Amino acid sequence: MIKADLVTGFLGSGKTTFIKEYAAFLVRKGHKVAIIVNDYGAINVDRLLLEEALGDMCHLEMVIGGDVDCARRRLKTKLIAMAMSGYEHVIVEPSGIYDVDEFFDLIYDEPLDKWYEMGNVLTIVDAALDPDMSLKSRYYLASQVAKAGTVIISKVDITSVKPQVLKDRIKDYLNSCLGDFNCVRRIKDVYLWERGHENDSDFEAISRSGYHSGEMVKLPIDEKSSFDSLFYFHVRSNPDMIEDTITKMFDDGALGHILRLKGFLHDKTGEGWLEINATRQGVTIQPISVGQELFIVIGENLNHEAIGSYWDDYRNTL
Repeated sequence: MIKADLVTGFLGSGKTTFIKEYAAFLVRKGHKVAIIVNDYGAINVDRLLLEEALGDMCHLEMVIGGDVDCARRRLKTKLIAMAMSGYEHVIVEPSGIYDVDEFFDLIYDEPLDKWYEMGNVLTIVDAALDPDMSLKSRYYLASQVAKAGTVIISKVDITSVKPQVLKDRIKDYLNSCLGDFNCVRRIKDVYLWERGHENDSDFEAISRSGYHSGEMVKLPIDEKSSFDSLFYFHVRSNPDMIEDTITKMFDDGALGHILRLKGFLHDKTGEGWLEINATRQGVTIQPISVGQELFIVIGENLNHEAIGSYWDDYRNTL
């Protein structure tokens, strides 16, 4: 049977960065690995980032955005194709706005149940988790944590906080979210992941995490009705000022409630690229060898024109 791992996490938690290291570990173990990425919206930024990091080590596939039923059919088709291609381990990275029960329903559906067994549900949680998340955001976070075999805390800097203090703070918040939706499970421990510092024994333990049943109250909401996803193409903005620009966007209530902003911008030379990844907790900017002239802004009640006014220039279409 093929192992299927689901790597979940709310918007901007660090799923893609974690998968880079986790997939590389599985390849070192000799597994033939495929990764299926379903970004929020029709354009997949995360696939570009994985291709940059993993190259030919793993096979990458993309599920293009659409309505829930359409996305489910496309994911099922990809999983069938991976099984027929002889992959031993498949990692699925869904959108940060995803109800994990959807994947369990899918993996036990015919004919996938003949080829796949559920491996692990790994939920990535930002160490700087926003304590003022909306009810809808807390719902998606709870649905992911409820099923997690291991809750992995990302963006950890143990030089600035005591590990146990951080663990206790995150556990208290996650258990509060679970309690909001009558989930009886409580998180007793979390794993602090320091990017680039984990060894193979750490990943070996993570790869044996499994998953939990984690039953909870369901809300009548879905990805399409819950959050806005806006696209800006051929964005022009001063790379020296981009961090300040994005910080101001998160603070400007007239734009709506921005949850995450990600995309690419040409560097000062005009030849290279910068990868931009931002949440309210911080902005990450780093060079990348390949990019695409686009930005995606995800949030609630977003104002397209008001957000666009922060760019020097952009287009609405490709």
